[in-house]
Amino acid sequence: MLGSEVDVKDEKGDHLVDFTTQLEELSKAELIELVQLYSKLFLAVDGFWYLAINAIVDEDTATACDFWVWEKYTPYEMKRLLPLRNIKGNDLEAFAAVLGFSPWFTNLKYRLTREGENRLNFTVLECPTLRALIREGAGRENTICHKVDLHLFQIMIQSLNPKGKVIPIKLPPDTSGDNICCRWQFSIEE
Repeated sequence: MLGSEVDVKDEKGDHLVDFTTQLEELSKAELIELVQLYSKLFLAVDGFWYLAINAIVDEDTATACDFWVWEKYTPYEMKRLLPLRNIKGNDLEAFAAVLGFSPWFTNLKYRLTREGENRLNFTVLECPTLRALIREGAGRENTICHKVDLHLFQIMIQSLNPKGKVIPIKLPPDTSGDNICCRWQFSIEE
């Protein structure tokens, strides 16, 4: 259970809720649990609204809306995360540093490896979205993993550096048996 109840009243006797005070009362373990929950909720909202547009209109419209949202959201997120974490520069080191603080990426288990000076391999080992798509059985991983994620990753690297690029190395479906969900390569061309 997270935190304790805060019962503060103003001069009229109305209950005041101060979220900052509530957060300050949480232990480190409770704060970590809360951040992990918020990340899962972020992912759930993303999935629910996509499914709603898909059900009400169609998959092409849902995908177009998904692109639009990520095009707006991703630069917004980067502008806030970089200074919050005091991440400087616009190279692959800065990109690797900021990934772990994005609510989307905190839901993944992944490995980052350098390949030379200008390449960063991003290997996803566990992906709740892919698990859900496979469980659903409608084949939507071809749209989400092949189109939406490619678009999202391109926006993300270019939000940090306009010369950034991403290429898919391995995408679902997994036929190799190596238990890798996907692999991408990020680069910044000089």
